[in-house]
Amino acid sequence: MTMKCLIAMGVGAAILMTPLGWSWAQSSSEDRLRRLEQEVETLKKERATAPKEASKWPIDIGASVTVRYDLTAVEDQTELRLDENRDGFRTRTRLWAEFRPDGPVNAGVRLGTGENPNPTSPFIRFGDLGRAKSFNLDQFWLAIRPIKLFDERPMEKQFADVAILAGRMPQPFWRGNRGTWASELIWDDDVSPEGLALKVNFPQVLPGLQLEATSGYFVIEEADNLRFSGLTGDTYLAAGQLKGEYKWSPFSTAASIALYGFNRLNAGLRSPNFTPGVGALLSPGQAAFLLREPGLQRTNNQINFGPGATGFVDENFNILNLIGQLAFELPAMRALAPEVYLVGDYAHNLTVDQDKTGWGITLGLRGGGKSGSGINPFNLWFTYRNVNADATLATLADSDLGGGTSYKGLEAGANYRVHKNLMLQISGFAFDAGPAKDNYWRRVFFDLVANF
Repeated sequence: MTMKCLIAMGVGAAILMTPLGWSWAQSSSEDRLRRLEQEVETLKKERATAPKEASKWPIDIGASVTVRYDLTAVEDQTELRLDENRDGFRTRTRLWAEFRPDGPVNAGVRLGTGENPNPTSPFIRFGDLGRAKSFNLDQFWLAIRPIKLFDERPMEKQFADVAILAGRMPQPFWRGNRGTWASELIWDDDVSPEGLALKVNFPQVLPGLQLEATSGYFVIEEADNLRFSGLTGDTYLAAGQLKGEYKWSPFSTAASIALYGFNRLNAGLRSPNFTPGVGALLSPGQAAFLLREPGLQRTNNQINFGPGATGFVDENFNILNLIGQLAFELPAMRALAPEVYLVGDYAHNLTVDQDKTGWGITLGLRGGGKSGSGINPFNLWFTYRNVNADATLATLADSDLGGGTSYKGLEAGANYRVHKNLMLQISGFAFDAGPAKDNYWRRVFFDLVANF
């Protein structure tokens, strides 16, 4: 009887405890589920507040559309040096794709309007019955960085960066730069040279000191070496530049020295002639290609070699170019992040005997764009230049202030990025142009620029 009683009591206790066990198990499962839900919510909050990782897509595809209203007034209309200088609307449109990973190969291509016949002017006029506008192959370039073939570390961890560029490339030479401004005494902003370039950059030679060396060979005009076609051979540029920059907060300073060698500028020149005992060449004379093609900026001094035959004073221009830049971050109004900069630019033609110097000075202010400031990026600048006729090659020089060379005058500009994809800009020019710096010009540009 005792054993049966013990079994019965055990079964009864098990029966009585079963609901409690179920209740305990159910309570334990609910607690675990609640803790799991809390962990999921915590992970969601952490992901929402964590910074987004940069896109690993290595190709940058973009577009830029500029709509401009151009007001131009010239004192002496017979001395117009640019084509179609009438008031009116103009546009510049560009489409590009660039492959720029931190690796051994970079490349890019860009389509753009204009630059034909004048490579310094990409703007085309409104008003041709609404016909479609044509695009040109504006840039096509390839860059090889040989060090990256053997060292895959990020650029900031390497002592030097070497790049070999080929094609029609973005401007490889430093021209002074702050914000949206860059000097155009030698190079117009819209010129993309064609050829080969080598860039060697030392980002940290000493604390705060950066050095950069650039050299290049660029073809300007090719002339077939045919008999009786006048002077032949390629017109080309061989150039080298050394630039240094030193930063110590709140100052930064930079300087460069460059030598630009423009060679065979008189290619294409042919004049009638008579050779005793041989005969006379009576076919019409021809000017040098760079003084012949319509639309080019032809403000360099010229020599007449016969009827219809004009050429440069010297077939080679060796231009020494010096640039100095000083920038200072203003300690007040740090929310605006304002910076004042001063840039001086000097050019000297080592080949010719007169009209061989040019200089410019720019005072500017840039700022805005700082997170939380409520002020978007803005730029203000004032430039004065005095450039003689042969200080540099007019074909590639500034098309807005001066229209090449042989001018003196002022430029003032301001822009404000009202949205990350939209910028408003106004720029004005007042200068005395050639042939004797006595023809007064006034120009005002109103620009609306959209970037995508």
